Amino acid sequence: MLKNNNLKLKLLITAPVQFMPELKKAMQNEFRCLFAYQAGKTKTIKLLKDADAWMCSPCPAFFLGKDILKHAKKLKLLATPSTGTNHIDLKFCSQNSIKVLSLKDAPRLKNIYASSEFTFALILAVVRNLPSAFIAAKKGLWREIEVSLRGRELNGMTLGIIGYGRIGSNLARYARAFGMKILAYDPYVRIKDGYTQQKTSYSSVLKQADIVVVCVNLNEQTRGMINARWFGEMKQGTYFINTSRGEVVNDADLLKALKTGRIKAAGLDVISNEFASSQARHPLIRYAQKHDNLIITPHIAGLTVDSETKAQAYTFDLIRNYFTEEKVGG
Repeated sequence: MLKNNNLKLKLLITAPVQFMPELKKAMQNEFRCLFAYQAGKTKTIKLLKDADAWMCSPCPAFFLGKDILKHAKKLKLLATPSTGTNHIDLKFCSQNSIKVLSLKDAPRLKNIYASSEFTFALILAVVRNLPSAFIAAKKGLWREIEVSLRGRELNGMTLGIIGYGRIGSNLARYARAFGMKILAYDPYVRIKDGYTQQKTSYSSVLKQADIVVVCVNLNEQTRGMINARWFGEMKQGTYFINTSRGEVVNDADLLKALKTGRIKAAGLDVISNEFASSQARHPLIRYAQKHDNLIITPHIAGLTVDSETKAQAYTFDLIRNYFTEEKVGG
């Protein structure tokens, strides 16, 4: 009976599930599905008009705000296969009784490693100048440019982790294997790993770390948190990595730290205002176009077949459970 009731509900899926045949079949067995990966604004609005639920893309090309959601008159649930929700207008959803579900704090997230692995890869890319070396080799340049490409060994360096959740704790394990000293600051977590020194202030981490990695959730407390004061407490020549959310960092202060050498080099998988019509005009990207000490990737840390399959499956379970509980409760 429950299955038949769910089949009356229309589920819009704009998350990438095109390479997940088993999941797509499971979805179609439960709901009336509308698959519309990479649909533009106009098409999304049209499809939303009679949708009961929506599994959105974790990294949509546009902000899911009032201009779109006001057309979703029947929408009860908006689920995102991500821990972050900065691509969704949470205030509008709350005011219009649209339940928003994400993967934040979900126990099954512990089985997803893509973002952690990518963050560590970004550390290696920044410290060892990998993008610049690749570009040089393509131009036929070889050992004659070794002075500009000389990096550091991770072994013996100090890694400072800000935020010791899933990604931060995974990074610590990887860093341990590389022979690094590990410091971490997270006021909400009691760190029990014997190889990580938990600090009671972020300052003590910043002052000692050779590499600082930001692994925090975006909220009102962390928005713009990494600013001139933070960069000022870092050692001269620190490496900086951010794969959390762009809005955690003050862009102007990061640029100044890069120009003065306070930050020797930085690696970012995220930038602020990723929903802008042209990222090419973003000040950080414009800087990276002319300087070798800033690496930026287009928010691909979680972009693997494995991680996306797990995340989308977990999110579908949340959707299915939501409507099951709603019927039982009703």
